[in-house]
Amino acid sequence: MRGRRVNKRGWTLLALSLLMPVFSLFIGNAEAQTRSELNALKQELQALREEVQTKNNMIQRMQDRLEALETKMQAERQRPTDEKLTALKEEMKTEIAARVEAESSKPKGGQVFFKGGYMRYEDPRRNSLLTKQDDPNDKGGYQVGAGLDLPLMTLFGNTLLGEILVEYKQSQKTTGDASIAVEDNPEQPGKKLAEDKGFENIFTVAVSPKYRFDNLGSIRPWLASYRAWIIPVGLTFNVNTPVNKAITNISVGGTSGIGVERMFWNNRVSLGVDFRYYWGPDIPDENLAHFTTGGYLGINF
Repeated sequence: MRGRRVNKRGWTLLALSLLMPVFSLFIGNAEAQTRSELNALKQELQALREEVQTKNNMIQRMQDRLEALETKMQAERQRPTDEKLTALKEEMKTEIAARVEAESSKPKGGQVFFKGGYMRYEDPRRNSLLTKQDDPNDKGGYQVGAGLDLPLMTLFGNTLLGEILVEYKQSQKTTGDASIAVEDNPEQPGKKLAEDKGFENIFTVAVSPKYRFDNLGSIRPWLASYRAWIIPVGLTFNVNTPVNKAITNISVGGTSGIGVERMFWNNRVSLGVDFRYYWGPDIPDENLAHFTTGGYLGINF
């Protein structure tokens, strides 16, 4: 019996010694898994703490803003009514001043312009009194002038202007061809009534209605900076040569015209071209109807 017990114990010890590495490996794996789970739990707990802290900070900021608004509302309730009215008046004055300044900086529709270019008669001048033309077939010349456009009213969405134009036109060269003898000295050469050398010219003052199309941008957006205009008929007062020391010729005529301009520099400056036709002025036995064309520089106000 005793021998059997010894053998049984030996077999048990042998089995334990053989199984011990297996148990150690199993225990080690379980411990590693437990540590991994603990680390993951710690990370989740840290993230939860940070989220809670963020929400607490947000709540604190909202509470601070709420307290600031309550303080401001309380201060507004305590302000006297007169002080509130004074502050409101000051705000209104500031706003009105800003609007007035903005409106004053916009052009009102008027213009001062300076023009120049080409002029041409329908028929050459050949019947000038006291002078003769160096080239009796010449019809051409040049013109310079200046004018003022004054806005009168808005008509059909565009502007009706009153134009005052002063214009000088010069054409053929002339030579004086009439003279008289000097009194009490018949042998002295005659004295000419007209200048030896001169020019055929016309000085014109015109007053005309001008209808200007200000809304071309509604047709095409790229036309917004352009303005076209038309003068249906205007009245002209003319002083025309031949001129000498004793004679001037004054007449009345009419004019029509068309033009287009482009605006620059916040619509303060315009560059344009125009075409104008003048019937008259007439002098005895001579029709001085003519046209002018050229460019102009306008300053808008």
